[in-house]
Amino acid sequence: MELTNKKTVLVLLCFRPVLAIYVASAPITASAPVPPPISQPPTVVPSDPQIKSLCAKTEYPDLCLTTIAPFFNGKTDIASVVEMLIKAGTEQTKQANATATKMAADPKYADDPKTISGLKGCYEMYDDALDNMQNAMDAIPVHDIGTIETMVSAAITDYGTCDDGFTRQPNPVPDGVSPMVDINENLQNIGSIILAITDLLH
Repeated sequence: MELTNKKTVLVLLCFRPVLAIYVASAPITASAPVPPPISQPPTVVPSDPQIKSLCAKTEYPDLCLTTIAPFFNGKTDIASVVEMLIKAGTEQTKQANATATKMAADPKYADDPKTISGLKGCYEMYDDALDNMQNAMDAIPVHDIGTIETMVSAAITDYGTCDDGFTRQPNPVPDGVSPMVDINENLQNIGSIILAITDLLH
């Protein structure tokens, strides 16, 4: 009887590794993690070598390419590129104007007359910049390079004047920082790009 019990124990020990292997290899039934949502691709940057070459002549080549991208129509001559950039600058100025107008109507600024005044000054400057951009656009077909440069430079000044409304003395807004400063810096950089490429028309 004692011998039989020892045999039983021996059999169980022999099967124990097999059981462990089976358990380890058993399929996992828990649900797999949900994959993250697919992000939307960024705006496709023009790959045309002529566009890249022109943008490389500016101070902000990457910004140049991404600014052109939504308005790229396949044309690569300098005048067409200037036109695309002015269209882009115009569109972004409109967006800046809408942002300033929305901020001015925000209840959180209701008790902050300095900020309200600065924002109102901004959308007046943006309106002026839009007029200047349109004048620059109108000068392209007649190859009036001087007018293009003058009008774009005036638009750049308008963006800076917007910021000045928050930083000039006396009594600037808290910290003396324009809430539109990042937007205006981008607009000024686009203006710089337009001027750099317009210069190639000479």
